[in-house]
Amino acid sequence: MKQLKSEHSVKGIALFVCLFFSVLVSAQKQKVSCVGNSITYGYDLSNPSTQSYPGQLQALLGTTDWEVGNFGDSGRTMLKNGGYSYWDSQRYKDALASDPNYLILKLGTNDSKRWLWDSHGSEFKSNYKAMVQSFQNLSSKPEIWICLLIPSEKSDWDIFKSYIKDKVNPKIKEIALEMGLSLIDLYTELDKNRPDWYLADNVHPSVAGAGVVAQKVKEMLLMSKPEISYANGKVTAPDGDDYQWYIDGTPVASGNGGKQKEMAVTKTGIYKVSIKLNANNETRIVSKELNVSLTVLSGIDSKTVIRGIKVFPNPAFDVVNVLSDNISANTGYSISDLSGKTVLSGRLKNGRDKINISMLSAGTYTLAIGNECTKVIKGK
Repeated sequence: MKQLKSEHSVKGIALFVCLFFSVLVSAQKQKVSCVGNSITYGYDLSNPSTQSYPGQLQALLGTTDWEVGNFGDSGRTMLKNGGYSYWDSQRYKDALASDPNYLILKLGTNDSKRWLWDSHGSEFKSNYKAMVQSFQNLSSKPEIWICLLIPSEKSDWDIFKSYIKDKVNPKIKEIALEMGLSLIDLYTELDKNRPDWYLADNVHPSVAGAGVVAQKVKEMLLMSKPEISYANGKVTAPDGDDYQWYIDGTPVASGNGGKQKEMAVTKTGIYKVSIKLNANNETRIVSKELNVSLTVLSGIDSKTVIRGIKVFPNPAFDVVNVLSDNISANTGYSISDLSGKTVLSGRLKNGRDKINISMLSAGTYTLAIGNECTKVIKGK
């Protein structure tokens, strides 16, 4: 009897361990929630669960580390008024409850219907932004990718390619730039005169067309986020075809360098940049954020112009020599790491002085003196 009880205890412990491990593995998976209409759902495909683009995306990513949810709902609009709104859908509630790590948002084809767009199209951007914000407010803080609509044409459904291309997609592009969101250009991807990519209605993707969408989404999900650098008073983006900078989530105007690869840092804040990857399509990816601290140094008038800081040796191991023509005695300096955090500060005796950096970890830093910045490398 005691032996039987012992065996039951061992089995119970084993079952608990297995269940705990299963929950732990599941919790570690990256969740991707695909929000959209019938194009996302997989309308008229024989097996939407595997043949839709979310189903094929799951197969491409595998099930070990990824969990893809299909929250497509046929006929739904982004517009709250005048249509069959996704806002009223149970699938929208389910998508929010999924608490995803990534959100793929593709809505707007039903909004492009002429009768609806002509009467409510002016509300599209505000409704779209509000939905994005509802997902941004989730505790999981998902990375959000929004999608340009695929080309579609069916006159008896009042869906026209010209409305999608010239009216709806430009609004989605504006939203991406205004909100600092990554953008997947599915329009260009499927606008290649491949009839086998569409079903007979010329609106919904075939299995092959959904596969093209899934492959593009996978490519963007797995792409490493670009990293920006801060040195010499400027933030610099990796190479791209077009740029849009943001400070604390707000787009920087083009007159202030917001469209340039390099931009002068004018204030402390969180910097990021949207990069258009190439000239052949509108796909954009948003960089990692960089916290930049613009230290205002006392002991020198902010209007004083420091002429060319020279540092040597560089890389340095213990001491770096600083040389400049017009640094006055007792001028303040600061050294910041690549995140913008000040790690060392002090004062220079004159225009030729030394700074002890032996306590810093090996890496790249920014030395700021007055209006001038330069790069300092601490050797190993």
